[in-house]
Amino acid sequence: MTAAAGERRLWGLALGGAIAMFLVQPPADLWWAAWLAPLPWVALVAADRLPGRRPWFALWLAGLVHWLATIHWLRLPHPATGIGWVLLSAYLACYVPAFVGLARRLVHRWRWPLVPAAAVAWIACEQLRGWVLGGFTFGGLGHTQWRWTMFIQVADVAGAVGVSGLVMVGAAAVASALPRSGGRTPRRVILDVAVAGSLIAGGLAYGSWRLATAPGPKGEPLELLLVQGSIDTELKHDPEAATDVARHYDALTTQGLAAWPAGGRPDLVVWPETMWRWGLLELDPAETLDEPIVERLLGPEPAGADAAVRSDRQARCRRALEQERLDALAAFARRYGTCWLVGLDRQAVAPHATRNFNCGLFLDATGAPLACYSKMHPVMFGEYIPLADRFPFLYRLTPLPAGLTAGTEPVAVTIAGRRVAVNICYETALPEAVRSLVNALETWEGPPAVLVNLTNDGWFWGSSELDMHLVAAIFRAVEVRTPIAIAANTGFSAAIDGCGRLLERGPRRATATLRVRLHPDGRRSPWRVTGTLPTGACVALAAAVTLEAGLERRRRGRLERPPRPG
Repeated sequence: MTAAAGERRLWGLALGGAIAMFLVQPPADLWWAAWLAPLPWVALVAADRLPGRRPWFALWLAGLVHWLATIHWLRLPHPATGIGWVLLSAYLACYVPAFVGLARRLVHRWRWPLVPAAAVAWIACEQLRGWVLGGFTFGGLGHTQWRWTMFIQVADVAGAVGVSGLVMVGAAAVASALPRSGGRTPRRVILDVAVAGSLIAGGLAYGSWRLATAPGPKGEPLELLLVQGSIDTELKHDPEAATDVARHYDALTTQGLAAWPAGGRPDLVVWPETMWRWGLLELDPAETLDEPIVERLLGPEPAGADAAVRSDRQARCRRALEQERLDALAAFARRYGTCWLVGLDRQAVAPHATRNFNCGLFLDATGAPLACYSKMHPVMFGEYIPLADRFPFLYRLTPLPAGLTAGTEPVAVTIAGRRVAVNICYETALPEAVRSLVNALETWEGPPAVLVNLTNDGWFWGSSELDMHLVAAIFRAVEVRTPIAIAANTGFSAAIDGCGRLLERGPRRATATLRVRLHPDGRRSPWRVTGTLPTGACVALAAAVTLEAGLERRRRGRLERPPRPG
């Protein structure tokens, strides 16, 4: 092969893989092609030598093209997020040369068959990006298969990353059987195909068994009214629009309740993340309020008031301000006549610090608060800036007015005899976060029967981000065998059972009220016990391979170094 032909082959395979891998994700969503999409990159793994002059740069650039297209929606919320879109894509692009390099080392140095080498390398890279910088799990290869319910059941053993590994097994087997796959012998090809067939057949057999033994409905279902408004983020952040947002969601809720069968009521009404714009207020006892605020609530200070009277007035005013926020919520809950889970902010004010939380508040039919969950995993650069708690000026460089403080513990409330837990927004995209939540609640008072996710995807203007976010929740439901209900501003609101079946789904960037009936699953998945241990073993192996390659390069460098003159 001439140098020019090698260069064309390198760029053709690198960019061909990037385009193919983009097309299997939303919005094109050619999910069935995911079993073939990695073939160009796997062909570079199998080749005896990488063609071209700068193969690693070509692979990184192909990865950049892929990720810029796949997460194009990250540029939509604000002009500043366009910078994050490019930087995140540049970081994620590094996993393409990492995959090819690691798999090549296993095939050509360690003499592994192509199928296990490609699968282990892919699992290692996908798991690693699920850990680094808090984790980014959207766009997983296995996510493309969410419609194939039987196939994705293996996620309750190896997680979504394990499903990705099985898809790569299939792609690598096809690559092994193709001509020009590194001069592979018929025996090696048969071995690759046999291993791949056995693994995929085993995964399908396991999935068939899990579906056949799924528990049937027992007792009354938990009935929820998921309220999906359609309000773009610009409106949500307009201080003057808080009333319009509340009226919009209240009208939808009233409409949904009026359509409830036989004049009954759902067990729980759910509003999405931060759709109640007057947040809760918590005032530290040491916080001193301005006198005009005290006079507005309590009237003028009595003549001759001493320090004790002033202190009492301060305490009464703090309680009144806190209760004022709750009273407004209670009026809505009483009108709905049932339990209500609403997304809102909470501000904790102290003399020298103000902390902001993203919360889900449960209220009963009388308007009394039952519990409040504070989001435990804020999004880096989206909801907080690292080190900005020490260097507040960093927020002036971003569109964020302030950062969120992470909550400290999960919350579950018993409603209609069922334990209901809540998480917020991208927490469903974090497998270990959901696993930890379910396991922690089981330790305290029993696992949740249903997990409710509150989301505001109005940032993304109906783009393919909505599809990726929904698919992440489908895999979380399988991994922890817990039904998930989603209330999402602009979509997709949804109901998912413990087998990952999509029972209900709202429209894209439109309003809806979904009547959802969910039964507990009750099974304990192996993944809840082991977590990322199986896929983490692939990361450990990748680290060992990388270390071995580095040491070998160092030894070679010493041998090639000319001796010093005597």
